[in-house]
Amino acid sequence: MINRTLLVVLGTRPEIIKLSPLLSRLHEVCDRVVVVHSGQHYSYEMDALFFEELGLASPRYRLNVGAAGLGPGEQTARMLAGLEPIIKREQPALTLVQGDTNTTLAGTLASVKLGVPVMHLEAGCRSFNRAMPEELNRVMVDHVARWLLAPDETARLNLVAEGCQHQAEIHVVGSTGLEACRRAAPLASRRPLLEELKLIPGGYLAMTLHRAENTTPEILPGLVRVINGLAADCPVVFPVHPRTGAMLDKLGLILSSGVIQLKPLGYLDMLGLMIGAKAVLTDSGGLQEEAAVLGRPVLVLRQETEWSYLVESGKAVLVGNTFPTTLEKCRYYLQPGNLLTLEEARIPVPADISGSILKIIAEFFNRNTNLVTNGRGDLVKV
Repeated sequence: MINRTLLVVLGTRPEIIKLSPLLSRLHEVCDRVVVVHSGQHYSYEMDALFFEELGLASPRYRLNVGAAGLGPGEQTARMLAGLEPIIKREQPALTLVQGDTNTTLAGTLASVKLGVPVMHLEAGCRSFNRAMPEELNRVMVDHVARWLLAPDETARLNLVAEGCQHQAEIHVVGSTGLEACRRAAPLASRRPLLEELKLIPGGYLAMTLHRAENTTPEILPGLVRVINGLAADCPVVFPVHPRTGAMLDKLGLILSSGVIQLKPLGYLDMLGLMIGAKAVLTDSGGLQEEAAVLGRPVLVLRQETEWSYLVESGKAVLVGNTFPTTLEKCRYYLQPGNLLTLEEARIPVPADISGSILKIIAEFFNRNTNLVTNGRGDLVKV
């Protein structure tokens, strides 16, 4: 029997969101789709709520590796140990991973070690900061995956500069995060969150902060001073990531009364919050894109971004993560004239991004119709 089984490995909020346009359509080109959730994000607000809101079927397997305080090495090792027997049992012809998380890396390594080729969605994104764990993950995945699906021409050129074209096919397909956001925006705009919080559209800043480099004892206190400074000028609505909340408590850092602290929001509520915001401040790669496609100005709380096209288009600006420079930059870009310039900038959104990816997956299966899996899960010619 010809093997048209696809393994999809995911485990975090951005992976669920960005894979959602594909997950509902993979049956068009696959006989079987096996979804494995690593449990890297494991709270209801950071995980199950997204499956519910996006109308996605529950994963077939859950590894449940997430645990507070678990180091990246042990977390990745638990994923590898959990994935290996699943891959041997299900014998996929191809594994699909997305992004730059520990889940992405584990899904890739477990697959290639067992002879299953990997397709990497969002390949070639680079911040060129090897101190970021996400940068290390995405580079390693790109150098062993067989199909690299880049979101834009810049990402493709990054892959070519690293010589990835010698071991993989590279395709520019666009970002599924843009597609997911554009589809969900009408629903998000009708959510009651702003009314419940008594917020006026355009009268507040939306902010998220969660990256490891921004939640250290060296950086986080300065960012709290930035947040409190901005909140003195305009309310700041801040859904607090569990990692950030834990560090705020550990360091005894206090946010001012002008900061509206919320639990992590579901996908639709977060989009609704951004739609009504004066601007979005974030260190999240996914939220940078989502805010941009929603037409909101984006102030990136980092020194660099893998989404360089957002900066080049004039939709996003890098404001850094140090006090007082970041506060000064934020106040500069929030001035009416500068804010209007950011609002009026536009980004390109390709049509039917998921359709393009489905064609590539179908081509893989059609090209490999003479391959089946043996008892060990290896692809062999017949």
